[in-house]
Amino acid sequence: MKLILCLTLLLLAVEHGESACYRKLHPTSQNCRDDVDGTWHAHGENWINSDCMGCSCSVESMSCCTTYGTPTVYPDDCIAVFDRENCQYRVHKKNDTSVECRVYASVG
Repeated sequence: MKLILCLTLLLLAVEHGESACYRKLHPTSQNCRDDVDGTWHAHGENWINSDCMGCSCSVESMSCCTTYGTPTVYPDDCIAVFDRENCQYRVHKKNDTSVECRVYASVG
């Protein structure tokens, strides 16, 4: 039983270990203030801020996580460029932006 619990915890750590997330506790039961955009959000609300973080507000806290994966393995003649408007990376040839490259691994 202990082995199953340990393996489950390890898998959860690996699955969530590479994503960029944070949680902010409320000193009182106020609504949530997005530190990036300065906007206020009611309890139960979900939103994506201008840093492409998916956020949620609860009575106890506000939590935000990246909504995109960061490419880590792709051909050497390619480059990963973040498209802030669409909240995703675009990987293309360094010398020709019209040619997309295959991504073999991402984190986040």
